[in-house]
Amino acid sequence: MLRFTRTRTHSALSDEELLAHYQRTGEARYLGQLYERYLTMVYGVCLHILRNAHAAEDAVMSIYEELTRKARTHPVETFRGWLYVLARNHCLMELRRQKRAPMDYQAPENLARYEAATPADDFELPHPDDGQRLQECLQNLPEKQRFSIQRFYLEDQSYRDIAQEMGEDVGKIRSYIQNGRRNLRLCMEKKLS
Repeated sequence: MLRFTRTRTHSALSDEELLAHYQRTGEARYLGQLYERYLTMVYGVCLHILRNAHAAEDAVMSIYEELTRKARTHPVETFRGWLYVLARNHCLMELRRQKRAPMDYQAPENLARYEAATPADDFELPHPDDGQRLQECLQNLPEKQRFSIQRFYLEDQSYRDIAQEMGEDVGKIRSYIQNGRRNLRLCMEKKLS
């Protein structure tokens, strides 16, 4: 079982300073201190998405391993937001590996696009019981948004694959998905009220 207790030896260094020390020296103690600051957040994200305490604990450990590789090479503006997205994407990929239905979890975001994301950037697909409302709202989306969202979330295609299929650039696909998510959320909220 994971313990969420902070050691009293925490550095007075900021997130940015700890990350810079780690990127420069490769010393795990810097990254360990930084990760410990956000361990509760990472576990919460994993538990929310995976809905299983043991799987969430395993994910927390795997995310740290992934973090040791990615934090050395990826440009990070806001560590907390970047780590949040890293954790969320890791868990979503785990769900995909388990072949769960896409309605069971939050929709994924592209990590490279949301380095400074926060939990407010989340988009949660509705509960499977809301399938009828979701279908109605999907049908109300502009064609390119609907097509992009269906391919990305329901058929697990990449931005690049969708862009090739539509003859658009990847940036446009990202925009269609982002705007489509917003429009879906608004439509679902309106139908609930």
